[in-house]
Amino acid sequence: AVRIPTPALMPGNRVLVLRDDGVLEERRIETGLSNWEFTEVQTGLARDERVVTSLEREGVKAGARAVAEQKEAAKSRPE
Repeated sequence: AVRIPTPALMPGNRVLVLRDDGVLEERRIETGLSNWEFTEVQTGLARDERVVTSLEREGVKAGARAVAEQKEAAKSRPE
């Protein structure tokens, strides 16, 4: 099952998806089981797509250009 962080879910079961061209796209999804942490996505989102979790940042909206941030764990790999 595909799941997203629940805080990434906007009203009306919508999310912002980061497209390959670096533009944010608003998309409606169908949800399943949900709790405070995660929400199951039944349709509307593929497993490898990236959703925006920082909706509170200035300028975050459909059509805006964006760059994905790397998770801290991925940045600090031991050599």
